[in-house]
Amino acid sequence: MEQPWTSLVRSGLAATFGAAAHLRQGRPLHPSGLVLDARLRLHGTPRPWGTPFLDRPAELRGVARLSRSVGVPWPLPDILGIAFRWQQEGTSADLLLATTGRTVLGRRLLRPATRWTGLYTSLFPYRAGERRLLLGALLHTPDRLPATFGALARAAEDGPLVLELLAAAPSGPWELLGQVHLTAPAAPDEDRPMRFNPLRHPIPGLPPASWLNEVRDGAYAAAQQVPDQPGKPEKPGKAPAR
Repeated sequence: MEQPWTSLVRSGLAATFGAAAHLRQGRPLHPSGLVLDARLRLHGTPRPWGTPFLDRPAELRGVARLSRSVGVPWPLPDILGIAFRWQQEGTSADLLLATTGRTVLGRRLLRPATRWTGLYTSLFPYRAGERRLLLGALLHTPDRLPATFGALARAAEDGPLVLELLAAAPSGPWELLGQVHLTAPAAPDEDRPMRFNPLRHPIPGLPPASWLNEVRDGAYAAAQQVPDQPGKPEKPGKAPAR
């Protein structure tokens, strides 16, 4: 049963995000993104969690949307995000990751960044049976890839962008779960906006956990009631030569 204070916070965030969505005529955060094809190659973590996504080998196909949270121009730092969607067991599954710190505390705190290269985490926990865990991804590139859409598109054209997919207990070490390969063509989604919601499209056998997820579900629902305005110009910013 939802606690009164949880309901109050949920309602407050929903009102705030709904108002921001109306002001921005679409997404209040991560307004523009670049979409790439994604192939998830899972081999399972070293220790079992009791759920197929974490324990069993699998190859899944989907898409990934990389974006800047506030949309300030590069080289100003911004919270960077990666949203995944794939088909699994006859349904769509969504996973949202954002740039955070690397320490046990830092992985629960958003961290502005100026490079796509680095660590992204789910920030909020998932539940595998009676245990909780965080999901994450570490993006590797030959160079420290500037956080502009132009640089990202060029890097994808040069070859797959590879992320290590990770899982960890809230205070435990990261364990390698598999890899994600992102491949071109990279396409902006202004004309066909994609909306993600890991609460409404959970990973099979791995539901989001904690009151924090109940709170953000209200914010997502309120913001997504406001449709994006198609045809917004992309503002990729300029990146230094690679």
